Parts: sequence; C-alpha cells; structure tokens
Amino acid sequence: MRICRLAGLSIGAGVVGVVVAAAAWACVPVATLNLSTAQAKAGQQIAITGNAYNGTKPAVVHFNALDGPVLGSFTPNGGRIEGNITVPTGTAPGNYLLIVTQEFTQGVQTWGVPARALLSVVGADGAPVLGASVGSTVEGRPVGLETSSTPSGGSLLLAGVGAAGFALFLAGLAAVAVGRRTDAAVPAKARS
Repeated sequence: MRICRLAGLSIGAGVVGVVVAAAAWACVPVATLNLSTAQAKAGQQIAITGNAYNGTKPAVVHFNALDGPVLGSFTPNGGRIEGNITVPTGTAPGNYLLIVTQEFTQGVQTWGVPARALLSVVGADGAPVLGASVGSTVEGRPVGLETSSTPSGGSLLLAGVGAAGFALFLAGLAAVAVGRRTDAAVPAKARS
C-alpha cells in the first residue's frame, strides 16, 4: 500500500510540474501585426493594427528588414498599436516583409517582437507579378532574419521544471509497475 501511495504522489507531482511549466510557457504573449490589405501598390497607404506590445516605448515599423527604412512609429495604448503606413514610392512589384520592433522597457521584456507581416506590392494594374523576387537584397546584409540562439534563463528554468516533472512521472509509473508485480507474487491468502 505504501508503494501505491508513493506512486500516486510521484505521478501527482509530475503532472503538477508539467501543467505548471506548460501554463507558464503558454502565457507568453506574442506580438501581432495585421494589415488592412495583403496587396498594395507602391505609394499606397495601408492601415495596420497590432496587439501585445509592452510599455510606452514606440513600436517601429520597418520595411523588408530589421534595420530597413522606417515606415512609422506607434506608441502602444494598452498593448495595442494602430495607424497608417505608406508603401515606399518606387517599390518594385514583389513580396516584402513589414517588421515591427520595440525596445525593451526597463524591467519588462517585450516577448514575441519583432512581429512580421507579408505585403505583396502589385503592379500598376493591380495584378501581382508572377515570379517576382522576394524583396530586394542589400549588399553586406545577411539574407533572412537574424535570431539569437542563446536561451533565456526563464526558458532554461521552464525546460528544467518540465524535465523534472517528466522524470517524476516516469518514476511513478515504475513504482506502480513494481507494486503490481509484488502484489501478484504474494498469494491471495497472505494479502488478507
């Protein structure tokens, strides 16, 4: 009976650990960027909205790169941004990224930033150009978005808690299996 209690406690602790780690990980807000249209002409104004921006530092919309031309700067109001940007005049038809960045507010980490949205710049007649290159390249700039490969302390802590919870779950299963084998080996008369 003692082994069953120990197994139950181990399984319960493992489940609680996994649930807590999963809940903490799931509560990380991801900043969003929404466009009023997915296709626009060069020089056209489009509306943008977004959620989950922290603090009062401005959210800056860049064109086609993290350090690309700034199309607008918006101060979050309750974590939400909204306003209008203009597609740069002379932009060749093709697909481009709009990227929103935001500086960290002291003591508040901005999760899920940069936010991105794809914008297709169309030709003069409004039709998308087939086979158009995906944006333009600038000499010396790496292709694609650069990301940090260094995990944060919080991510490492959550991974450790999750691993510990899983290990406790496996230990509980092993204890239950051993307890059942022991019960099967004892004759029925001896158990009563």
